[in-house]
Amino acid sequence: MKTSSALLTLGSAAMVAGLQQCTGSAKEEGGNWFCGAVDQILYSNVGHPGTYKAVSHMGSDGSCKFEDKAFTGPLAPFNEELALLCRGPLELARLTVYNVVEKKQKRDAGIPQSQIHARRHIHAHHHLHKKHAQEKRGEDWITATIDGQVVSWINPHHVATDVPSNEPAPGEKPAPEDKPAAPEVQAQALKEYPEPTATSVAPRPAPTKSTPENVATGDYTRIAHYDAEKGIADGLVFLGNYGGDGSGVFDTVWGNSLSYINSKATGGSPTPQVLEKVLIPSNKEFAIYSDKPCTDGSCGYVRPGSVAYHGFGGESKVFLMRFSMPLDGSSGFNADMPATWLLNAKVPRTQQYGDCSCWQTDCGEFDILEVLAPGDTKCKSTFHTNVNGGSSDYFKRPTDGFINVATVFDAASGQVSVKILNDDVDFATSLSEDLVQSWIQTGKDNGLFSLFSLAS
Repeated sequence: MKTSSALLTLGSAAMVAGLQQCTGSAKEEGGNWFCGAVDQILYSNVGHPGTYKAVSHMGSDGSCKFEDKAFTGPLAPFNEELALLCRGPLELARLTVYNVVEKKQKRDAGIPQSQIHARRHIHAHHHLHKKHAQEKRGEDWITATIDGQVVSWINPHHVATDVPSNEPAPGEKPAPEDKPAAPEVQAQALKEYPEPTATSVAPRPAPTKSTPENVATGDYTRIAHYDAEKGIADGLVFLGNYGGDGSGVFDTVWGNSLSYINSKATGGSPTPQVLEKVLIPSNKEFAIYSDKPCTDGSCGYVRPGSVAYHGFGGESKVFLMRFSMPLDGSSGFNADMPATWLLNAKVPRTQQYGDCSCWQTDCGEFDILEVLAPGDTKCKSTFHTNVNGGSSDYFKRPTDGFINVATVFDAASGQVSVKILNDDVDFATSLSEDLVQSWIQTGKDNGLFSLFSLAS
């Protein structure tokens, strides 16, 4: 039995140099709570079993049918396949995704509940809901105790970027859902589509705490890699909501499906393209999936005609990124509000920005770094699932250069860490378990950090 080095340091973490889960004092800015700038946020007690509604049918009349999908595990539902998304202004320089090499071995997992309750952060990710006419997502409530008062609020949701300016060529037919399609339309600016008629959703059972079982531990192997400078994309594909523009489909009921994107991420493409070394502007976004196509129902239900690929799977995984988020001084909807986040891969394969996806029923989103106000230089992180939460400590927005960020999902401990690494980090073909554990570890030599436990 091997004990995670991260767990050994957590007990004394709160005593190190006065570091707390709220670094400094909490301040409210425009409806958002902010504490202090940190280099790492370590989330514990992440996985909680539950059930979400997976889409099983999308009708041409706007009807949407669902089926129950249960999830469990120390990181559930983030042990399912995930897609990585980025919104501008952002320049992605490098990305490497890793999975654990199978080596069944149970590590001591979990933090004593007494420590969790003693150190629990009283300030949660608080953001007032702003009603945009275009926004179509459901409401996402978060509850927390602030200054002794139990409060609830609705968290923000990412909003789609563009709407096609051209209709698909006459006579084009949607491609089968198990194959990447190929027909051409242009970027997507949201417009109001008819509201889908969804089937009734039965109440979900109340979540309970998940305890880790035997999970694979050991070294990590690279499963996908991107290098903008070298023009390399291996094991991954760049997609976006530009269906009908070269690939995928568009209609006035469901809007744009996923499509391949062009090399500048400004529109669709008939074939996969490698993203150039380019700054993505405000209110533009793209998604990164694995290069494994969805075939023979291997991804579950997919919107007919959509370009569809598997996400990145595995109980334990690492997303190592190098990116910048420069200020662009723009104005308008979603202006100068960059973000990078992980989303259950099922969501964009049906309807990323709308009611016909599993998102509303907690299949999972994790905001890694997200700017919540135009031109702000603070980035928050937040979980959106059956147990929501996020630290009020924040990361400094990388406006003047690039940063390396490691997002680690450690199933053996039920923890997720977001950490800013040194500039000389190696985007290697493999990572040792000890190295990854050092990225989770918190201590006096590891910079400013924040601990946050998701409530049971």
